[in-house]
This record gives sequence, structure tokens and C-alpha cells, in this order.
Amino acid sequence: MLSVTAVTAMASMTKDEKKEYKDILKKGTYEQKYDLAVRLFEKEEYKKVIPLLEDVQGAYRGTETAQNILYYLSVSYVKRKDYESAIHYLGTYLATYLRGQYLEECDFMLAYCHYKLSPEYELDQTETVAAIEQLEKCLMLYPYSEKIEDVKTMLAEMKDKLAKRELANATLYYNLGTYMGNNYRAAVVTAMNAMNDYPDCNYIEDFAFIIVKSKYKETIESHALKIQERAEDSWDECYYFLNEYPETKHRKEVEKMAAHLKKIQGVKN
Repeated sequence: MLSVTAVTAMASMTKDEKKEYKDILKKGTYEQKYDLAVRLFEKEEYKKVIPLLEDVQGAYRGTETAQNILYYLSVSYVKRKDYESAIHYLGTYLATYLRGQYLEECDFMLAYCHYKLSPEYELDQTETVAAIEQLEKCLMLYPYSEKIEDVKTMLAEMKDKLAKRELANATLYYNLGTYMGNNYRAAVVTAMNAMNDYPDCNYIEDFAFIIVKSKYKETIESHALKIQERAEDSWDECYYFLNEYPETKHRKEVEKMAAHLKKIQGVKN
């Protein structure tokens, strides 16, 4: 009985092609299946390649042909946008053939698969982290590849996604305020860590503004014994922000906070 994948693959074939494909898939030798798979691969008929090669890969284990089978399956699954299956075969290839013929291409494909599986920033970012690790590996191993600019673009996008997630976390801490603890301090730490981890992201000014707001709110909601010390530190943060981002849309808000902090310190303008 033919698999669902094989039946689907036959949908676009002529009557004669369907007969040949069905006969070889069902009753053909391993060699016939492999040869047909290679012919179909060269014609970019990836859907038809997969059932044939998955049927014969065990028979060729330990041979030179096994390397080709893993590569053809990997490419076929990537082209079919089944990135989970592609990752399985790419991982097997890379672990087995440390100096393989298709090593560089498989490294890039693996990075691309993780990149494509990376979800929206609100969701679990395991695939994003995996994409970053594999993209950085490609940068290190193949710095002169023609694909390196694409790698850099994908890497920046993945890091930006993680930075956006941290921005959401810092914003959440800020909004929680003093609910069940000093969440302003957590907002500051989260934002500062993100600025260190993702210095080239698109949210550096946003992180800096959260730090300013959080320190200000922490100051004005402080106990009297701590307010003076925190007011000085918070004012310094305002001063740094306005100098670092002179064209910021938050200028008036930060200037207002700075003036209030000066008043708290008893300093006249």
C-alpha cells in the first residue's frame, strides 16, 4: 500500500509516469528507486523524491550513496517547506559527514530552517536561539561565502526579535510598578542587559527610555531615607538620555522628570 506522501506525489503525473512511479515505488529494486529519485530531483520534483529516498535510505547506510540520499532528502524537505523534517536530515548529515561534499550548503540550509521556524516574539524562542547559533556558525566557518550577506540579514532579524521580546518584558515590569515587589528595578536590569546583549538592535532608545522612566518612578515612590540618593542617580540618567538622544520624541517628558528630580534634591535651576 502506498503512503499518503506517495499518493500525493503522483497527483501531477501523466498516466505512464504514474504507472512507472507506482511500480518502482512498490516493487522496484533499491537501485531503481534511487535512480528514479535522482532523475526526479534533477527535475525539481521534490514531492516525488521523498517517498523513494525514505524507502531506500536504510539499504544504503554506510555507503557513499548514503551521503547523497541525506542531501537530496534535506533539499527536498526544504523546498517543500517542511522545515522540521529538513532539520532532522540536515542534523544527521552534519553529524555524520564532518568533511562531506555538501557540508557548507547543509550548514546554511540548517540555519535557514531554524530561521523559518522562528515564531513571533511573544512565543517560545527556542528556534530563534537555534537560528542565531547556526547563523553565527556559518559566519565563522564561511566568511567569504556568497551567502554571507543573507546570513547577516537573518542574524540581525533574529537578534532584533529577541530584543523586542526583552523590550516587552521590561515594559511589563515597568507597568507592574511596585506590585508584589520593586518591579522598577527589574525593568532597569532587563533593559540594561538587553542593551548589552543586543547593542545593534532597533530598540536601544526604547530601552534607555524605560531605564529613565523606571528610575524616576522608583525615586518618587521611595521611602524618605532613599529618595535623595535615588533622585541624584535618576537625574543623571535623564541627563545621559537627553545627551545621547538629542532628537528624541521623549524630550519634553524627560525634561519634566529632570526638573522634578532637581526640585526633590533642593537644587534651583
